[in-house]
Amino acid sequence: MSDICHSFANWSASLAPEAIPAAVMAVARCAVRDTIGVIAAATAHPMLPALTDIYGKSDGLSSATGCAKGLTAENAALINGAAAHAWDFDDTSYTGIMHGSAVVFPVVFAVAEEAGAGEEEMLAAFIAGSEVTYTLADICTHAHYFRGWWSTVTFGLIGATAAAAKLYGLNLEQTANALGLAAAASGGGKSVFGSDGKPFLVGEAARRAIEFARVAGAGLSGPMSAFEDERGFLVLLNDGEAKMDELDSLGRRWRLADPGLLFKTSPVCSAAHAAIEAADEIFKTSGANLDDIDVIRLEVPELVRISLVYDRPETPQQAQFSLPYAVVCGLLTGKVRLEDLEPVEIASARKRALMDRISISVAADLSSDEMRGRFPESARLRLSLKDGSAHDSFCGESAGMPNRPLSGAQLREKFESCLSYGDVEVQTGSNEQENLKTLARRIIGYRRADERTGEPSLVA
Repeated sequence: MSDICHSFANWSASLAPEAIPAAVMAVARCAVRDTIGVIAAATAHPMLPALTDIYGKSDGLSSATGCAKGLTAENAALINGAAAHAWDFDDTSYTGIMHGSAVVFPVVFAVAEEAGAGEEEMLAAFIAGSEVTYTLADICTHAHYFRGWWSTVTFGLIGATAAAAKLYGLNLEQTANALGLAAAASGGGKSVFGSDGKPFLVGEAARRAIEFARVAGAGLSGPMSAFEDERGFLVLLNDGEAKMDELDSLGRRWRLADPGLLFKTSPVCSAAHAAIEAADEIFKTSGANLDDIDVIRLEVPELVRISLVYDRPETPQQAQFSLPYAVVCGLLTGKVRLEDLEPVEIASARKRALMDRISISVAADLSSDEMRGRFPESARLRLSLKDGSAHDSFCGESAGMPNRPLSGAQLREKFESCLSYGDVEVQTGSNEQENLKTLARRIIGYRRADERTGEPSLVA
């Protein structure tokens, strides 16, 4: 039983909470809490009403943001998965260049509620699903992402399926069957960037993960060679490239902690974060006024440029993948705020005039193998003023990266700001050890007041 399906199944199904290092458990708690926060912020996202109208009418035991009653685990995971990625404010891993928590946590929370699992079981399943996700990413290497596949859903579906199978108590063969089904069904292209389809596909991957685990538990078989087959995942989605030695590191190297996660400070693609920070620093140190700016020259690696393709964004979704818009927000407020993704802000004449002064180019030295390994989403910026002076700034990795972690106070500030933007009036306290499942139920189960019907703002 050396195939990938059985290897993942054996490890994830047998993972016990006591075998998880304390440092990994701490990262998992941060990731879960951060994901709960960004889900809560999505109660203010214009996409949410459409999803709750379609998927929020079923009866079940699982909670979803924007819904006043329990839903099936599948529908709750879909809504919460889409919500987790709606503002692109969720954590990011450079293992695979992806958003693992946004797929795995909604699955874990939905199934934990349905199955009556406790917090310890929930965290173990989240860690198991995350580690499977990121190990598969290392097997496939970054080449998968550069081929055009959206690794969040291609890899996330596999890990989320492992997490669901663990919480449902599937045995080794059942878990392997579920993973085989997920591997055979995996897909998703980056053409979805800049549209509502991006967060929707996150939710759709979460829903399917639960379905694969459920049917495998009921006895349906899946292809055990779904990864290695000549018609399988590695050939079709990765041109046969596979670093199989990475499989042996599962449970020895914990990727949640090594290389760790980026916890975002702005609700935009991670590729923009270094540029935002460079813009903020250079503007503060130059002492210039906005009217003094002549030209802003921005140099970035290839990875940043292929991710951020909307130089003149017209919608919130496009603004989340726009380097010029991110830089302008960095100049104005030091970050992109959730409010900056509102249409009136994107259409601001002041911001658009500043965007017209920005030029972008791909720098060969920033795209080298060495720099890609050290600073994959770096940014170099030159601010030229009308008086002829120029100021330079470089940011290799932004605040929130594993090597520049946010403090506990900063993480709580982000969490509280997400609740405030989503208009969620819940007292959470500052205790990091607070029961995460209870916290999630209180916050995700919240429903915004409906201005038309006057429905209550909190769910009992």
